[in-house]
Amino acid sequence: MPVVGDRVRFASRKVDEAPREGVVTGVIGQLLRIKWSTGEESTVIPGPGAVAVIGKVKASSGKKATAPAKAAKATQSAKKAKQTAKESTKRSTR
Repeated sequence: MPVVGDRVRFASRKVDEAPREGVVTGVIGQLLRIKWSTGEESTVIPGPGAVAVIGKVKASSGKKATAPAKAAKATQSAKKAKQTAKESTKRSTR
């Protein structure tokens, strides 16, 4: 049974019809929520032999997710350094 994130191919229902491919976005019991390569979404209960798992969706690297956090942290550090420099200048001029 496919799990969330699996790339799947559904057999065609008619002769001369191409199989459909998509990504599993949700699983509840036997129900599969599929986002098709065309952009549409469907909830299906596949029959025996109707679905084949053809791969996994490539996971994005953690670097992209953490880059904004690192940038925000660097900005905060820069602000603290400026604040500290400003305070030390005030103290020395008094």
